[in-house]
Amino acid sequence: MLPLLLFFLSSPNSPTEILQRGLAALQRGELAQARASFDEVTKKDPRNPYAWASLAETYARLKEPKSADAAAQKAEQFGGQIPAIDHALAIYYSKRGEFARAAAMEQKFAVSDKADPAALERTAALYLNAGLLPEAAATAEKARQEHPSAGADNVLGRALIAQGKAVEGESYLHAAWLADKNDANFSFDYSQVLLRQQDFDRAAEVLAAALLAHPDDVQLILAQGVARYGQRRFEDAISAFLRVIRIDPQVERPYLFLGRMLDQAGSHLAEITSVYEQWSARNPRNAAGLLLLAKARLASDSKDQTVEALLRKSIALDGANWEAHYELGVLLEGKRDWMAAATELRRSAELDTAQATPHYHLARVYDRLGEGEKAKAERELHAKLTSPAN
Repeated sequence: MLPLLLFFLSSPNSPTEILQRGLAALQRGELAQARASFDEVTKKDPRNPYAWASLAETYARLKEPKSADAAAQKAEQFGGQIPAIDHALAIYYSKRGEFARAAAMEQKFAVSDKADPAALERTAALYLNAGLLPEAAATAEKARQEHPSAGADNVLGRALIAQGKAVEGESYLHAAWLADKNDANFSFDYSQVLLRQQDFDRAAEVLAAALLAHPDDVQLILAQGVARYGQRRFEDAISAFLRVIRIDPQVERPYLFLGRMLDQAGSHLAEITSVYEQWSARNPRNAAGLLLLAKARLASDSKDQTVEALLRKSIALDGANWEAHYELGVLLEGKRDWMAAATELRRSAELDTAQATPHYHLARVYDRLGEGEKAKAERELHAKLTSPAN
């Protein structure tokens, strides 16, 4: 009876009770109420690390980073020997993108008697995100030895590949994928190895299996698009990239890949042009978006009067893109503005000396300008760059 009596006699305004109310409010997303509760606890018990750690998370959600960092430092100061605080701070610093600091906190948690089996694996992943590759590999290897798992294999594989140990790293990524072929991350990471090896057929198989379990995973769909592009299955690649854009229009890579396939777009050209228009409207200072919109409109109508302005604006935003100068040069060549065309094509050739097509068009333009020697030199450069030996 005595413990029960003490419970009823305890103050509802004790730091523990207030902290619990704050945590409940935080879980419900009632951030102002949570902050008020945690502030009250820190006034009653200034060395309470749980209140400070909870305040750090609350301030982070309120988008007050300075206050959040100050609270996190207090939590670390007063809770440095408490594993739960180490783990909470690891999560906090990870969300802040401070992966090295997060790894150090999770490492402390991982060696404590309160750690769960996946703690070392998480620590290795944080080291990897921080770019601390030897630490990541060593911790992942320790995780594999102490708590064998597909996740530990996956982290170790990624760490080894990042260190340049591709063959060894691939074996661990393959093992992780074999252990759970439906895991989206394992499938994606293993597919990246296959894509780098240009084993597009195998990559497509790995991704297709994962997509059955995760049909709307943007990362998997994007990778599948790359695999289909490598297989030269352009219809399937275009469909995949357009699907990524429909799910998450902020992802940039599908727009760029679509720009490589405009000559294969067929019935998709109108939709591709539309997504470029929307992308450019959302990002009016994105030079790549303006260039791709110009290319799409040209693919629809070679006489589109809006294209020149789009290309010039793209160049004004990013004058170092060889392709924008090239497209403008070809456009001006079509308008018989030979001098202006030559200027743009020369600039294009200077910016990327490996590109052959600017030299082809420069030769044509120099012929029109009556500069035969220059035209001959450009034809020779074009032949050299397109020869099988090059």
